[in-house]
Amino acid sequence: MNTGNIDAPEPIAGRTGLAGGIESFTLDRQRFYFGYDHKQGRVLSPAIDDAAAMARFASRHMQAIFPGRLFGLLGKTGPKDEAFWAELVTWSENASDLRPDPLDRALTRIRLVAGVSKLALAIRENRVVYEFALDMLPCDLLVAAGDGMPPPADGQEDIEAQIAIVSGDTPLPPGREVADVARALQARLNALVQGAHGNWAEMFPMLES
Repeated sequence: MNTGNIDAPEPIAGRTGLAGGIESFTLDRQRFYFGYDHKQGRVLSPAIDDAAAMARFASRHMQAIFPGRLFGLLGKTGPKDEAFWAELVTWSENASDLRPDPLDRALTRIRLVAGVSKLALAIRENRVVYEFALDMLPCDLLVAAGDGMPPPADGQEDIEAQIAIVSGDTPLPPGREVADVARALQARLNALVQGAHGNWAEMFPMLES
């Protein structure tokens, strides 16, 4: 995995010189940082597990959004040095504009694997799995690191509706089978992993089946 412990990793093609901030999450208590364009909902960097490397990457490949000098106007963009970005990297460890609740940014592989296993059970046994849940942060990050959410096939629900059906939170639509909904959901997860740029597919390979 290209995590940039020694130096800043290579940028994602076509996503250099863009304005954004720094976000982070933990996976099995290991913290990963990334550049993020909140306005466009777009990941601007690979996932990077070293704070200094994240600041270095941002100083080389990202534009900052910072107060202007005239009347404190916001929305100015431009390059900043590593010291500036290092402060934002530290900020991202305790706060987020993407997921304000720290618990929503604390992921575990075992929980992600369990979700996909229960989805496989719904496919195999063609039944609702009431304890099924899917953490949406990895899905949202894969969407942002790729080219957007794959559109649902004709007659298929969006991903949130599919999760609700498989978990039993929403009644199964007439004429549908749980296995079909679960299978379509797994196909969408596969597409998200396969379509992610940078090292993001390597971050969440457990979602693919």
